[in-house]
Amino acid sequence: MTNSEVKRYFKEYILPPRGFIYNDIQREISLARSGNAGGNFLSALGLLCYTEFLGKMFLQGRYSSNKQCFNAFFRSMGANYAQLINANNVNIYRKFRCGMTHAYFVGDCDIKMLDNNYQAGIVIKPDGKYFFVVEKYFEDFMNACQQLYNRMITEQNPHLPST
Repeated sequence: MTNSEVKRYFKEYILPPRGFIYNDIQREISLARSGNAGGNFLSALGLLCYTEFLGKMFLQGRYSSNKQCFNAFFRSMGANYAQLINANNVNIYRKFRCGMTHAYFVGDCDIKMLDNNYQAGIVIKPDGKYFFVVEKYFEDFMNACQQLYNRMITEQNPHLPST
């Protein structure tokens, strides 16, 4: 792949203002901000699936499992996310990404659309209750996407998924 192909790919599929990943989630957040019901569960589900997808690009095709892809990109979203994977007895990939995708359920988790100053998009409270905060996760996710884009446009022969 060339640098111009990477730029086109990210602009068409991922980044603002035209990328569908950005637009799909931002539309739901905007609905919630306007007082209408945003698709909180579908937004969370989409973000978790997108995390795995971007992990494949992050690892440049060098991976052995979907969990490895998810965890790699999830960690790239910031220290709070890396800590969730490293410091807890919870398999974040299995509980959240697989839980929402395959069982349409995470268990003791509230999914909120709007950020109320949470440290990360997934929070584990001291009582063991989980919160998934779509707006905060999306902000951190898009920052990680921008960092990946910046890295990939400087690489020789970057790997992009086929479309």
